Amino acid sequence: CSDGGMSSIPEMFKIPTVNVNWTLPLSISTWVLNGLFIFKKFYLKSENRFMTFSEIMNLELGGVDTNDILSKLNLELLENTPKEINAVTIEMDERLNGTWETTTEDDELQERFWAIFGPNKLKSPDLRIGTEYLRQNKDLML
Repeated sequence: CSDGGMSSIPEMFKIPTVNVNWTLPLSISTWVLNGLFIFKKFYLKSENRFMTFSEIMNLELGGVDTNDILSKLNLELLENTPKEINAVTIEMDERLNGTWETTTEDDELQERFWAIFGPNKLKSPDLRIGTEYLRQNKDLML
């Protein structure tokens, strides 16, 4: 559930980062400049559905017992697909080159995600969740 601190190095030098297969939304570095994140999906096997971001953020994970907790809750973590990783990588490249175009809907999706994350949380204005990832996972923002 962690990157072992390796993401801190580019963050210290203000180097843009793309973070994929991130497990816990609440554990992202909110001070990152020019950062993009996409998350693993949590699949509830017993209910045949993906957990919403709100549900994921309410999980108490991240310790040595994480695998036990996932097993007890009958959860499966699904890694990002090559298509998701490609989309967020292209987005970062286009953002850095100044060719990325954002729609009003994209801005609204970002706002919806960050409202779930916590309305009182401070974050860098350039920290974003991958646009295509949010477009494809609108139903997880309940």
